[in-house]
Amino acid sequence: MNAGERRWGKALGIACFSASLAFAGEIVLPSNALERDHPVTAVYRTNGLATGRGELAIRWTDVYGRVVEDRKIPFELNDETDVGFTLDLRRAVAMKNELRAHFSFDGVNKKGAKDHREEDAQIAFVARPPSRTWWDYTIIMWQHYPAELLPALEKLGINASEWVGRGGSLPGALLDHDLRWYVENLATDFYSAYHRYYPDRPNQWAFLQAKELYKKDPSSLEAFKRHPSFSDAAWQRKIRDRLAEAARIYSPYRPVFYSLGDESGIADLAAYWDFDFSDESLAGMREWLKQRYGTLAALNRQWGTGFASWDLVMPMTTNQAMQRAGDNFSSWADFKEWMDISYARALEMGAAAVRAADPEAYVGIGGGQMPGWGGYDYARLTKALTAIEPYDIGENIEIIRSLNPRLAVVTTSFARGPREKHRVWYELLHGNRGLIIWDDKYEYVNKDGSTGPRGQEAEPYYAELRNGIGALLAASERQADPIAIHYSQASMRTEWMLAQRPKGEAWVNRSSSSERRDSEFLRLRESFCRLLEDLGLQYNFVSYDQVEQGELLRRGYRVLILPRSSALSAAEAQAIREFVQQGGVLLADGVPGAYDEHSRKLDQPQLADLFGAGAGRGKALLLQGDFLDYRRNRLAGKVGPVLEMMGKLLEGSGVRPAYGVTEEAGGPAVGVETHVFRDGGVTIVGLLSNPQLRVDDLGPPEFRSNQRFEKPRTVKVSLPAELYIYDIRKAKALGKKKDLLVPLDPYEPAIFAVSPFPLPALAVAAPARLGRGQTGDIGLSFGGATPAAAHVLHVDVIDPSGKTVLPYSGNVLARRGHASRPLPLALHDPAGKWEIRVKDLLSGQTRTAAIEVF
Repeated sequence: MNAGERRWGKALGIACFSASLAFAGEIVLPSNALERDHPVTAVYRTNGLATGRGELAIRWTDVYGRVVEDRKIPFELNDETDVGFTLDLRRAVAMKNELRAHFSFDGVNKKGAKDHREEDAQIAFVARPPSRTWWDYTIIMWQHYPAELLPALEKLGINASEWVGRGGSLPGALLDHDLRWYVENLATDFYSAYHRYYPDRPNQWAFLQAKELYKKDPSSLEAFKRHPSFSDAAWQRKIRDRLAEAARIYSPYRPVFYSLGDESGIADLAAYWDFDFSDESLAGMREWLKQRYGTLAALNRQWGTGFASWDLVMPMTTNQAMQRAGDNFSSWADFKEWMDISYARALEMGAAAVRAADPEAYVGIGGGQMPGWGGYDYARLTKALTAIEPYDIGENIEIIRSLNPRLAVVTTSFARGPREKHRVWYELLHGNRGLIIWDDKYEYVNKDGSTGPRGQEAEPYYAELRNGIGALLAASERQADPIAIHYSQASMRTEWMLAQRPKGEAWVNRSSSSERRDSEFLRLRESFCRLLEDLGLQYNFVSYDQVEQGELLRRGYRVLILPRSSALSAAEAQAIREFVQQGGVLLADGVPGAYDEHSRKLDQPQLADLFGAGAGRGKALLLQGDFLDYRRNRLAGKVGPVLEMMGKLLEGSGVRPAYGVTEEAGGPAVGVETHVFRDGGVTIVGLLSNPQLRVDDLGPPEFRSNQRFEKPRTVKVSLPAELYIYDIRKAKALGKKKDLLVPLDPYEPAIFAVSPFPLPALAVAAPARLGRGQTGDIGLSFGGATPAAAHVLHVDVIDPSGKTVLPYSGNVLARRGHASRPLPLALHDPAGKWEIRVKDLLSGQTRTAAIEVF
């Protein structure tokens, strides 16, 4: 046995015998991490050349206590050492497996003397989780429960945990219970240097130290040097090597995802600060500026400076930019853009390091912040990462979903009660693929193994999420109406400077919560989102670079909303102009394009001529009304004028919801959001109450109540034609309808499948009889052509005692109406009548099949 194999055995807690020991052989596998989709050839290697006959006994077990195989293989050797045999990895259902072999041999050696051997060997191996893509809903417990309580967590639908990926250790308790994990905090010291856990000091201790350093000497740049710098080559090598090593260790287990850092950012979360003036950062910035401007003269013209060489280029601090006469903030703004780039590049470097060793890996960050400072330019981050756990602030969920629908998004559950249940459903309908539970008080499972108070609340809807509905929505494509909302990091920078400049050095005391609390730019974005949702519409954010690249015309948008897009590049302005000339409708708040993309004020706003005559086939309108406070006003029921105005503008532009949702008596169903997903020819429509989720930051008490949205109500859904409707959550066919009255719970959604044709009958095929230790295939199909691109089927395998056998059960994704699932019975599974129960999530059909196990 080589060193690598010994490490695997030690990590899995299995003693492995070396061939160098007397009377011991070894088992050689193609790899210690094997895929479950095909048989593999293994070898038993005896401890010396042998001639004669014997028998090799093979016993394969796993952490569920299953005896997967127990067989004897006769063999004959002629001056050989190896006996080959086959393992059918399609029979594996657990990650952690053990293979034992007993070698019994009688023969003669080269001198003619009797050669009798009795040898034993064993080896640990990993059967990798079969899903290479993240298609099913995952519920992750962050806290580490004692091993004996893990089965109780699994009973609640919690099927994964976290594991801190420093040091290369493996989570033995999780492996023993076949629970997956995500790898946590791989490089928090690099990515979250100014917001990380300390046992004896505040999380933001390093950031507070930087502020104190500034107060001692405001003229020094020392407080503005990030330690470590994202541009520090030595740190980059250190982190790259660490991440690559972690991926090599954990890739056999196919982690749910790798988290580079928790609550990361340039400074403390999304707080504003003048990072990073370190030498490494300035050198990187100068190289980037050379590429962007081409010549030093071009940079000096833009910045209004007179640098004699690139090595002397120095950006302005915030204080300098605020004190400078005029409205040219280019030097300061370009530096802030560079910081966004340096953060995104650092994340991209980390993701690449992981994926070099684990090419299929999902790599992301935890605790993602609102769009804005701290490096949170989601136009860049959504290109750098493949997974993220963001806090739902400032429409970052909507922005992420718009800019990269393939990005795997999970949310964190901190609370309990009906509002938390609502929030989990809300995030699912917005595209999330899983949940991370924060349970610092251990309220899911009690010490005696009984279900705790949070567990009791969550168990029913966790079961529903895990038993197929989460997978169904993940397999479908979330739809949006032809409405684009401009996402502009340059405008955010410009608006921040215009808002904060009158306050002078007060910016030094700002925190991440300050940026959340008093940003009109952010509040306006949120208000537009709630306004469109109250009209029954959905939208996509389109980023500044996508606008430049022609996304507006290529994707067929009809309406573009500019929410105080004060800073535009010339390319953006030209693309917007072409959009209007080709018939698009431009709706703008504020003065769009008054500044260029560097935050330099222009003599004339770039789109001024569009607002009036000569707009081509389209039109451009400057909006009038209280759009800024729409999200507050809707809580007080004061939405009429703005809602009516926007409704007429959009309808006049040819934009109306395909599935209209109104109050039972008519009129917009304010506070109900309509979610539409496409599954081939089937449409999934979800309705959920849509209060202001963050009730703690709405100002006066009269704005803090969600009571208007926390009462049962009945809404009317108008379909585009008579269509067949299936209530997904109630598993009930409702027939062919044009309209539908829907009683809507304030905390749970109503979800329907809508199809132009009846969904075909589900058929389940299974062998009538199956021996213990044999593998049968459960065939799943539909009796006719299905309009759906994918069906999610939940399979329960029930033994003769009536117990659902979890390792054999789960969700199956059926493409083109067909799928199968193996049933690899163990040698000790009970004989008798087994039942296979299959539910199609779209149509609600349930079918059963019986298998006699002998």
